[in-house]
Amino acid sequence: MSRISKRKRIYMCMASVMCMLLLLIPLPVFANDLGSILLKATVEDETTVYKLSNTEFTMYQVGTYKNNSWALVSEFVKSGVIFDFDDSSAQAEAAKKLEKYVQDNNIKGMSGKTNSDGEVMYRDLEKGVYLFVQTQKTQISNQVYQSEPFIITVPGNYDDQIIWNVTAEPKFKNESIPPITTNTPPVSEEPSGDNSSHTSNVKTGDDTNVIMWLSLMGISLVIFSICKRKVHK
Repeated sequence: MSRISKRKRIYMCMASVMCMLLLLIPLPVFANDLGSILLKATVEDETTVYKLSNTEFTMYQVGTYKNNSWALVSEFVKSGVIFDFDDSSAQAEAAKKLEKYVQDNNIKGMSGKTNSDGEVMYRDLEKGVYLFVQTQKTQISNQVYQSEPFIITVPGNYDDQIIWNVTAEPKFKNESIPPITTNTPPVSEEPSGDNSSHTSNVKTGDDTNVIMWLSLMGISLVIFSICKRKVHK
């Protein structure tokens, strides 16, 4: 009997240890329930790919996962946005609406700037929906690039795979800088209709004409007086 009881005690101890190990196993899973978002800001023309460095994005957590669906967090409930990740156009409209809500309510977010490779990382993100807004336009030479606001979920679901470390590439609009023109009046051969300017223009050319006419009049008077004397003689 003593041997059986000893075996039972050993088995009970082993079972207790196994239970403790099973309880400890899920802990790393909970620790890994944080994700990240890596933004890669690049644009390209016909021949060259440009990495947009020093480009600032501000991130806002706008949604969370509740009851098997995405829902707005309390700070954004009044925006009235409904998430629809099956429709890209609806998703884009939701991002624009959320951006306006942020601006109207002066909501603060987490900002980050891209490095020399055009990348910026946002770490330790809990499960949720995140809005990204480019705060200032980025200029390269005479071209200006602006990203539309966009939303990303953590984790992401890509090809039926759950991805906690998400990589996203914002889409940029190319907004060309208009050419700078000097605002000068057109040159015309016709005289101006402005009386004051017309008068001033005449004065600048009349000084030499007056002197010439006075000289001619003086010479004429001298000749006339000489002729008159000869007649009297």
